[in-house]
Amino acid sequence: MSQYVLNNGPETRRNSQFCNVYDLAAVIVHHGNGSSCGHYTSFAINNGTWLHFNDHTVKEVPASQVQECKPYILFYIRRDTNSSNITTNLNQSISKNL
Repeated sequence: MSQYVLNNGPETRRNSQFCNVYDLAAVIVHHGNGSSCGHYTSFAINNGTWLHFNDHTVKEVPASQVQECKPYILFYIRRDTNSSNITTNLNQSISKNL
């Protein structure tokens, strides 16, 4: 894991050359009172639409439902500043839905 850990964190945060923007791509939610019991569901965005995955069902949901959940794990995608129009359009769709 050391290859993924910044050893110069404070310096990197101050350096605008390394300023990255991340978009929320997916969320895992734990439902239950403890780590030994409960149920997991997830949300993910696809073409600007948020989806809720729960066992055998997949349902389209509003972004507000994702914003109101109590996340267990968050997944982000780093924006590519030199991206093509496809990536730019995806990022704009994500931003509109949040």
